[in-house]
Amino acid sequence: MAETVVRNEYGEVVFVQGPEASTLESATTLSTPQLAAEHYMKSLQGTLGLAGTRLAGEPVPEGAGDSPVAEFQSEKDIAGTKVVVYRQTVLGLDVFGARLGMQMNGDSLALESVQSSMHAEIRVENPSALAEGGPRKVSRAALIKMLGFELPDMDNARIERQVVLRYEPDEREEAHDHEGCIGGPGVELPHLPAPRLKGLAKGKHYICDEVLFQAAMAKGQPQVNWRALVEPKSGDVLYLRALVACATGLVFDRDPQTQTGAAVTAASPNAVLNPFRSSRTLAGLTPAAPQPLAGTYVRIAELQAPVQASPTVPNNSGAFNFDAQTEEFTATNCYYHNDRLFRTMEDFGFNVATYFDGTTFPVPCDFRALGDGVNAMAPGNAMGNGLREFLYGKMIAGRTIGIATDNRVAWHEFGHALLWDHVNSPNFGFAHSAGDTLAAVLNDPGSQAADRFMTFPWTGAGLNIDRRHDRAIADGWAWFGPRWNTQYGGEQVLSTTLFRFYRAIGGDSPHLPTQRRAAEVTAFLIFKAIGLMTATTPIPEVFVGNLQTADRTTSAFKGIPGGALHKVIRWAFEKQGLFQPGAAPGQPQTVNREGNPPDVDVYIDDGRGGEYTYLANHWSCQDMWCRRRPDGGLTHQNPLVGFRSYMYVRVKNRGLQPAQNVRVDAYHALPGSGLAFPDDWAPMDTPTLSAPGPLAPGASVILGPFRFVPTVVGHECLMAIAHATGDPGNDTTIQGTIPEHRFVPFDNNIGQRNVSPVRPTLFDIIRLFRRHVIWIRNPFKKPVAVRVEVTLPKFLQKLGWRLAIRSAGGAKFELGPRETRKVMLVLTPGKDFDADQLRQSIDRKDDEIQIRTLLDGELSGGMTYKLDFRMDKDDDPGEPDDEDPPKDGPKDWPPKFPDRPVRTRKPTIEEILRILRGEAAEGGSRGIRTMRLEIDFDDG
Repeated sequence: MAETVVRNEYGEVVFVQGPEASTLESATTLSTPQLAAEHYMKSLQGTLGLAGTRLAGEPVPEGAGDSPVAEFQSEKDIAGTKVVVYRQTVLGLDVFGARLGMQMNGDSLALESVQSSMHAEIRVENPSALAEGGPRKVSRAALIKMLGFELPDMDNARIERQVVLRYEPDEREEAHDHEGCIGGPGVELPHLPAPRLKGLAKGKHYICDEVLFQAAMAKGQPQVNWRALVEPKSGDVLYLRALVACATGLVFDRDPQTQTGAAVTAASPNAVLNPFRSSRTLAGLTPAAPQPLAGTYVRIAELQAPVQASPTVPNNSGAFNFDAQTEEFTATNCYYHNDRLFRTMEDFGFNVATYFDGTTFPVPCDFRALGDGVNAMAPGNAMGNGLREFLYGKMIAGRTIGIATDNRVAWHEFGHALLWDHVNSPNFGFAHSAGDTLAAVLNDPGSQAADRFMTFPWTGAGLNIDRRHDRAIADGWAWFGPRWNTQYGGEQVLSTTLFRFYRAIGGDSPHLPTQRRAAEVTAFLIFKAIGLMTATTPIPEVFVGNLQTADRTTSAFKGIPGGALHKVIRWAFEKQGLFQPGAAPGQPQTVNREGNPPDVDVYIDDGRGGEYTYLANHWSCQDMWCRRRPDGGLTHQNPLVGFRSYMYVRVKNRGLQPAQNVRVDAYHALPGSGLAFPDDWAPMDTPTLSAPGPLAPGASVILGPFRFVPTVVGHECLMAIAHATGDPGNDTTIQGTIPEHRFVPFDNNIGQRNVSPVRPTLFDIIRLFRRHVIWIRNPFKKPVAVRVEVTLPKFLQKLGWRLAIRSAGGAKFELGPRETRKVMLVLTPGKDFDADQLRQSIDRKDDEIQIRTLLDGELSGGMTYKLDFRMDKDDDPGEPDDEDPPKDGPKDWPPKFPDRPVRTRKPTIEEILRILRGEAAEGGSRGIRTMRLEIDFDDG
């Protein structure tokens, strides 16, 4: 992978992906992540623009003065990826928000990517403000004077430490987009007075006192934690944040709209709402008598007025069964949904305790907080480095049922919980959070909601809520478009982007298991990518890079290796306007088109033009074709069993720059579905060919012939993988063996075409149609349930023709780990058809036999046979079905039927039907020469 470097508006490196190999000689064995990280830091200081920042413990160069220092802060393991975090200090003080994370392969400790918010140059403008002494209290009056206003319930103000802040005028106050919260106009916060500090300017560094305190955001709201960074001499507040996040939400196991699309609201009576309840185990409860709703990860707690007691049952085998319109029902939902947040991460393989190392468990949850407010919150702890609690209000003001009954709301709040521990903020810096994405994606599989793209259909029912994940660039919802902002506008842009990714990797499949797999993979990558982050950033490309690193460094998720999805991730953001000169912080928000493709993006066109919309049939790529001779022909011919055959591949470049060193590697496999790469694939006799020169943007080149010899009648699997400098195929990034249906569709460098080799006699062609064998493989290390689906053209179905499975187990059976089974399909004729019916069917494109295999309900592969009855011409003169044999074919040519050789005459449709039925032609064993039926079992 080519090295990718992302910079901020100051020209500082904020992200490096695929860094070049270290040029330093290692003086020590890189046996630990910390030793490896220190080695990489030394090697990459120039690349990272940190030549002026020395590592802690290194001698101070003569004349360096008070230079910045990179100090080890922490080491963490995020689902198999090691992250070593450094903090930047100067004058012995933390540079606020300045962190660097080395993200390494957990096994090899190879460096995959680096995220940095460190500053290249630091010149402190007020060094005399450096103070001695530890934490100290700040009076209420002094705090009001600093802020220039008073907040309700202000309390417990103290200076914890001093930090060095790079002043950013636009980030002095956070734009809390409270109108996005459910419940109408939201909280109106007072604004800071204009600063008085002389010479204050964007980008300059100042020593500040970090003042922490508690206060409510508005009268009647709960106290939350706040942070203010104050320049000591002037008393100016240069940075102010409430350590809290506010959002919308919903729940039952899944809300009524998601379950059935029902037009119900939180105002509906028990008789309407109760049928939507589901009985679920309340996992993790700590046994007690009586049994409260308190467990390993969360506990129901009374945190603020109004006071509402939590329900209990006599013991830990009791049932928390309540009507929907009761406080007890809301409390039970609150425990179940919030516990499930952390339990899902545990199920996905994350160590919850180390991932949330700043959060204290069990997390308190108040299901009846916020007065009559329609809202939810995920406040941070006093230090802003972990989650403090979850607070939930009403679903509709004045009604009993609470917003904690909606798991979508809980997932939204969890988006903030994920961020607190890793970036010490509830927000990314380029968007509010990934909570809307989690809510949308994890509820989409099997959803019956009337509007698939309404993010909160249950909470929004009856309310004026318009939060969506199908936002269009044309309507201003691009990255850095007119409707983007760093809060809810950015969140809807992000959720639209990542929902597109989910749809592309299987969310748009008609098969529920595929939808669920796509949703779980999307959530897993979000969890891991956030865990790899070390600081907030206004640059979304940093998160894109972390998502890609999360994919490439995952050895396996639920048995599927990582390294297959990083190109789809980038494409999803490109489609929402990222990756173009105007899409960046500090630029006018005028983006109104899709972003640019990568500089180099070679592809084999499978009908999607090099893009990644969902593709069910990944085995019919038309830019790969076979010839029976190496003649460079452009039309596909089914290869002949036992003969040398020749594949050609067309490669295109959708990138912005010429593609250098373009080559194609060619593979084939014995027939079957459920193939795994690389185990089941072998290089062709011609394993690789290179393009004669660079491939210009928008241009194409045909590479071939790739020689191979098919051995089985009816089914041969072909694969081609294109490579170019800067755009290798995913065969170089996958972390192990991968099923073809999770490999081919997600890399436009890869094409697959399953073809149907035939013997060069008419009777063999017809026999193929009457009795056909396919092989089905289980590529997994666990047993799977197999279902085979077969469909004929509709006109044949109407006439009673059937293609049935005549082998053990029929259409449904179980396969053991890595097991293979041969499946026989037999054609049963129906009523006769005439030539006009056949021609009309082909004109309607009703001309395909489809065979699909599903493993545990997920489409794994198949074959598509296109029936192309050519009876009026010889479209391939000189081919093996004529007088002369191919030069590299067998010696006994021409082939003979049992009675006599094939002779020239076009068959009638009646003769075709008789042969298909297995009946003798009129006149007994009468021969027919080369009817260009061709019942051409093309793969479409």
